[in-house]
Amino acid sequence: MTQQSTYKVKLVANDKIIEYLKSKDTVFEMLFNKYGYARLERNANIFESIVSNIIGQQLSNKVKQVIYNRFISLVKTVTPENILNTDKELIRQCGISYSKISYIKELSENVLSGKYDFNNLNKLNDEDLIKELCKIKGVGKWTAEMLALFSLGRENIISYDDVALRNGIIKAKGYKSLSKQRFEQLKKKYSPYCSIASLYFYAHNDNELRWK
Repeated sequence: MTQQSTYKVKLVANDKIIEYLKSKDTVFEMLFNKYGYARLERNANIFESIVSNIIGQQLSNKVKQVIYNRFISLVKTVTPENILNTDKELIRQCGISYSKISYIKELSENVLSGKYDFNNLNKLNDEDLIKELCKIKGVGKWTAEMLALFSLGRENIISYDDVALRNGIIKAKGYKSLSKQRFEQLKKKYSPYCSIASLYFYAHNDNELRWK
């Protein structure tokens, strides 16, 4: 069934991409010198990623990790069957709201019924992919964009709705703020390598190397 759909994520900056981004924005000279070649490589189970993202909405990364670890300890393996077989009150004790519990249980039901098929997501273009993911109750545009970038490895994703990414751009570029209009101009410049650009801005926001 589709809940086992796993995608191999491989976003790796190479000389061609770095030179392209540098030619579009000199800030990447600084970012590359500081962080080297950006890289994101992982295997992502799309069902588990959606559940994790729903649970983590509107939470800091630290709080999200604590709550998600409790959830993992409860259900053991994140599958539709395990979620449906776990009492909502036990899930609530992990620190997960009733609305989020409702979302992940409904998601689990729809996966098992065959309503959602995650096997063919890579056949969709970015715009259609975001729209398709947003059909899932509890998944909005920001969550869909995070899934597209970190769980499906799309190459041209950059999210205005992500505060950490916006702050990384503001910090790197020396802006006081970042309007949607200015963001869209940057997005156009960085395309078709917006995802690599995003990785650099996330790293710069944290002032921390995210890849080794």
